[in-house]
Amino acid sequence: MRGYWLVSTTRGVLLLSAVCATMFGCALNPMNGFLDPTKVGRFPPEYKEGGIRRVLTPRESPYGLANAIEPTADDLTPRFEEYRLGPADQLALSIDDFLQAGLPFTAAQEVTTAGYIRIPQLGLIKVTGMTEDELEEDIRTRVRQAKILPDPVVQVQITLKRQQTFSILGAIRTPGTYPLPNNDLRLLEAIGMAGDMGATVRRLYVIRRPENAPEVPAGTEPTGSQPKSDLVIPPPEEIESLRGVSMSAGGSAVVAAQESAQNELDSALRPAEKSSAAQASQPGDRPFAPLVFDPATGELREAPATQETSTAPSGTPFQEPSSNKEFRWEEEPQLGESQRVIEINADALRAGEPKQNIIVRNRDSIVIPIDTGLFYVMGEVNRPGAFPLSDREITLKQAVAVFGGFSAMAWPARCEIIRREKGTDKQITIPINLDAIFAGIEDDVLLKDDDIVNVGSNIAAPFLFVIRNSFRFTYGFGFVYDRNFADQDAYGAKTNPEVLRQIRRQNRGLPF
Repeated sequence: MRGYWLVSTTRGVLLLSAVCATMFGCALNPMNGFLDPTKVGRFPPEYKEGGIRRVLTPRESPYGLANAIEPTADDLTPRFEEYRLGPADQLALSIDDFLQAGLPFTAAQEVTTAGYIRIPQLGLIKVTGMTEDELEEDIRTRVRQAKILPDPVVQVQITLKRQQTFSILGAIRTPGTYPLPNNDLRLLEAIGMAGDMGATVRRLYVIRRPENAPEVPAGTEPTGSQPKSDLVIPPPEEIESLRGVSMSAGGSAVVAAQESAQNELDSALRPAEKSSAAQASQPGDRPFAPLVFDPATGELREAPATQETSTAPSGTPFQEPSSNKEFRWEEEPQLGESQRVIEINADALRAGEPKQNIIVRNRDSIVIPIDTGLFYVMGEVNRPGAFPLSDREITLKQAVAVFGGFSAMAWPARCEIIRREKGTDKQITIPINLDAIFAGIEDDVLLKDDDIVNVGSNIAAPFLFVIRNSFRFTYGFGFVYDRNFADQDAYGAKTNPEVLRQIRRQNRGLPF
């Protein structure tokens, strides 16, 4: 009788489990999760392939910096060009027999912010954009024209090149700006100059300025630019020539020219005030709006301007400018790309792949991202909490191993990722079926910084939990009634009845 009841109960449990699997979809792989949905996996008999989804919604941006591209063949080709002088550069100058016969004139010069150097008897010399050879030839020409030496010997050497540098920032031992020693400096050498980057770095970026800056289209000059007819101050050479004329000719013509220039300067700095009639005759000038008293608020405010009541003194109807027009970046004129972003695979760079070891050019910025990313896990998991990304591309399958698997009440088919939309205060909730991912039906998902993984449960989870904890398999492949429903005899040792009778007789004081 008891065995019949056990068989009937077993059949009922199996039938109930089948109904649960049909109604709630207990698992997509019934061999692993028929009674326990937390036992996920695929375990194929042969080799299988699957993908990884990097983007879950169309509103998401790709990984890394915006518009990052792979290195090209041009990034691997060195360019051997002569250095051109710029502000703050330092150079050593030598001119034989310049100030005194038989002695060379030597001087250490630093280029000013305006791009000049000063040489005795020659004055200011514009050197910005010149090479060493071009500057030597320019000084020779000036010495000949000044009739100081007929055939001067000039030597120029740039001692400090401040215009040929590169910067390295981020997860590096000593970030900063470094001089570019040659035109064939490779990326690995540049990283070695600043120390080694972090061992967990998976990608880095080289921000490169264009070789030629884009020209500004006509009609897009920045606001506030000065017109071409502004007052022009003559260079020092012209001032010296004017002084010479004033000393030789008595200075009458020069004085008149100076007075004329002073008058133009005064008129430019203090423009004549317009008369009220002239101001009223000019179209587009807006008069002051009349103030009216608002009895509701008790404050003074401007009267509403209409075409009937608000007109200019000249009789032209005044048009109120629209001030509530929404600003749109896409409507602004595009001046072209101002930089290139080159993405470098750090693992391939460490492995010595030539394509990743590009040439470092002038004014390049090497950015090595610092990992501060976290993802959060909550819900029916064994170890909820916050976990670091460690500059790795962690998928949901890997995250399951990080947080220690699912709890007994978990339902992997009901999972969600709460993702913050970058640059806004919005959050996107994306439903995820972890059971389908582990079964190979859907692709795995790549986690991002600040992602929240929430594993939910199901109404059938408590019933399956009770069922799978009420019975256990034995070595005979049969179901044994467990201690949750059985009496003491089912799981504990039973005392011999003869021993119990002897104990009772002894308690009564009987000798037999």
